[in-house]
Amino acid sequence: MDDAERPAVRASDADRERVAELLRVAFDEGRLGLVEYDERVRDAYGAVTRADLVPLTADLPATAPAPAAGSERAPAARSRWRGMEKQWREWAQVSFLLVGIWLVISLASGEMITFFPIFPMGIWGVVLVAQALFGDSDESDDADEEEGPGGVEGPGRGGLGR
Repeated sequence: MDDAERPAVRASDADRERVAELLRVAFDEGRLGLVEYDERVRDAYGAVTRADLVPLTADLPATAPAPAAGSERAPAARSRWRGMEKQWREWAQVSFLLVGIWLVISLASGEMITFFPIFPMGIWGVVLVAQALFGDSDESDDADEEEGPGGVEGPGRGGLGR
């Protein structure tokens, strides 16, 4: 008996993500308006069973268009930059703090001292750019930690931690 014959099969996170991606493609192609797209994505992430997901894409083409040649690497690079937003935000906050300290010291001493924040800001910035361009060597290690023994998801990823 396959999943189509058992409508009460619970939807997984991967099922919800797959439907959300199909909806995003349909929205990008102009097949869905913003309000309808928003409602369908909300319903997709709120779906309990696979049967709840079926009507969300029933009126859309079954297959997504093939990606253009050479664009296979672009999404991975974009997601790598997006994943670093928190690190760049922290860099900016610390840089702002260091420049503020430098400014206060310069004003208190009555003369402009050497702009020392350039050293930590520059080194940290170069490291962040290198991570964004070449990847982080810890990426494969992080993926292994999220999955428990035998491929069972750990409690931090929504699994039951069996």
